[in-house]
Amino acid sequence: MESAKIISYISLGVSSITVIFGFFVFLKYDRRLKNQEKRLNKKLDVIYDSQIDKIKKEELNKNIADLFVVALPYNGGGSHDVRISNIGKCKARNIRLGENSLTKDNGIFENTFETISGLDPMGRADFRLHCSNNVKSCFSLTLIWDDEMNKDNSKEFSINL
Repeated sequence: MESAKIISYISLGVSSITVIFGFFVFLKYDRRLKNQEKRLNKKLDVIYDSQIDKIKKEELNKNIADLFVVALPYNGGGSHDVRISNIGKCKARNIRLGENSLTKDNGIFENTFETISGLDPMGRADFRLHCSNNVKSCFSLTLIWDDEMNKDNSKEFSINL
């Protein structure tokens, strides 16, 4: 009988040590998981913040018109076509010509540009320059326009004929 009690006490001791060891292993594993979760949450916060910033920028860009000017290939007869394109996401209104070098001194004797009341996104408008034989090849012009964000936006362009 006594040997059965000794064996039961030894079994109780071994199982107690196993339970205590298992508990400490669980605490260590739980602490590691919580640290991983904290690091993951920090990374997710950075990702969420950058996504929110991106969404805000896109919302702002929806209200901005951006213009682009390019000279089209020469079509003969001493005239050149120039294209104004709206590459923004908002309608450009009241597009007008600011300072420019499209003058008779530079070889342009007629400029058919007229104020454009509105240019939708991905829209375009053309105007024609009638030139003399001694026309310069590079000109600068400034366009001024209004959009939903600002009035009197301006941008300077350089065009090569």
